[in-house]
Amino acid sequence: MNTGKLIAGIAMVAEGAALAYYGSRYLDFMERNGMMDLGKKLLRSTGIRSHKALAVIGITEVMLGAFLVNGARPHPQRAIAA
Repeated sequence: MNTGKLIAGIAMVAEGAALAYYGSRYLDFMERNGMMDLGKKLLRSTGIRSHKALAVIGITEVMLGAFLVNGARPHPQRAIAA
């Protein structure tokens, strides 16, 4: 299991869900408490204030995080037919 992918995927799912649910309030909270990373700063600089647009971006982030978590799981080896 790739632990780095798993942690990154879970973080993306959590941040995407918070962005989708809270929208601009989430970005305001992160900025006020000094927890803005590069992605949030770029999102803030675009000036998007629409709740629907931020929800779509958050849901997309959740989906990408879910793919990372899925990719971190060990997959069973398949026998190659000769």
